[in-house]
Formats: sequence, C-alpha cells, structure tokens
Amino acid sequence: MTEDIRFDLLEADDFARYVLDGTTDILFYLRAIKDQKANISVYAGRSNESFLTAVLDIDEARGAVVFDAPRDEKHLERALKSSPLVCLTSLEKVKVQFMVPRCREVDFEGGRALEIPLPTRMLRLQRRDYYRLIVPPNPRLRCLIPTGDGNGRMTEANIVDISGGGLAVVAPPSSLNLSVDSLIDQCQIMLPELGTITATLQVRNMFRVTERSGSELRAGCQFIGLPATADALIQRYILRIEQERTSARGVE
Repeated sequence: MTEDIRFDLLEADDFARYVLDGTTDILFYLRAIKDQKANISVYAGRSNESFLTAVLDIDEARGAVVFDAPRDEKHLERALKSSPLVCLTSLEKVKVQFMVPRCREVDFEGGRALEIPLPTRMLRLQRRDYYRLIVPPNPRLRCLIPTGDGNGRMTEANIVDISGGGLAVVAPPSSLNLSVDSLIDQCQIMLPELGTITATLQVRNMFRVTERSGSELRAGCQFIGLPATADALIQRYILRIEQERTSARGVE
C-alpha cells in the first residue's frame, strides 16, 4: 500500500535526480507499477482526499493509461470533473508521483475504467530522499535559524526528520527566506535531554507536502562540516527514539 502523502518538488540542487521526463523511462515505471499491481492514490484537483486505483492497461500507440474506476460515485464524479489529477504510488521503496491534466470514463473488458494521457513527467523519490528518522511530536525537535538581518535574531523551525547527514524542517514564516544551495551558519538544534548543537546547514531541496490534515513547506538540508561531537549527539538521539519505539511496540 502506498504512503498517502503528496510531494510537490519546488526546488532542488539536482532536479534530474528526482524528475524523469523521457517517455522510455516513464513507460518503464508504468509497466512495473502495472506488473506489480501497485496501489495508486489519486488526488483529484486540489482536494486533500484521495481514492485508490491500479493500472489496468498501457496503450503506448495512443499514449494512454487505463486505471480501475473508483467504486465510490463521489470520487468518480470528482475525478471526471477535476484538473489536475495527482497520482502517487510506491515501487520497491521508491516513491513515484506524476500528474496529468484530465481523465475520461471508458469501458475496459466490460467494466468501468478511467483513461488518462501518458504522463510527461514523473517525480521519483528514494526513501532516503524523504525519510530519515521521523521525529516524535512530543517533545518537539526544534531548530533556531538566524534570520540574517544583522541583528542576531533567530527564527524557530520544527524539525520533521533527522539523520547524521542532515535534516528537514517545516519552513518558518516569511521572516526567513530559504532557497536551494543557500548556506545557513550558526543554526542551533535543540536535542531534548541531550543538549543543543550548533551546525551549518545547506538547503538541498524544497517540497510542498500535502497530507489529509493540510499542506506545509519543507526544506531538506545537509549538514556542512558537522563536528564529531555534534554527530555523536544526533546518533544518541536517534538511537534513543528508536529504542523507545521498539519498547512501545513490545508493550502493545
């Protein structure tokens, strides 16, 4: 089953690393999705609700893909009337997402189906690109980021995942202008019960992440020249959280 989270890549240091735009590559992934009978979540228009479907057929000659139609008439009607349609799935731990402008209802082997045009671009994210350690909501893992206004002021951002190589933050309000490749010195990361570390971050990508609860802007950042003592504290934090989760699962 796919993780029902929508990612919109806004900026990246290496766009080609994430985006496929060649027909041959796109067809390769669509065939794999069909052969593995992977579930696909489809968002119709700008709705935060999705429905599940699967690829039934790929018509290369006509440049069309046939999906199983949703059983819920509400979802079907919304899909037929809305634009665009955003499709998400997971394939061998790679998250695949693509968008098409429209769909239409067709008959396929005696049943109702949806036909979409062959996508022209495909977003592909390996698990390490969007998942490190998903941090617990309580206590919050916070990062103080200098605003760069020359007054020494800091803006607080919530960290949503972290590893020894970097972290992702929910981009704070307009008081801080983040952009890909920008270097941010003297960031303070507050690790609960372990202390505060100071690090230099470089922004590598910007995503709009949409879940059922809404959407937010996330910035993926890489540590630059992280001291060994700071890395050791991060690893201790990660180990502690993983141990707590393992213990919690054992109790359930």
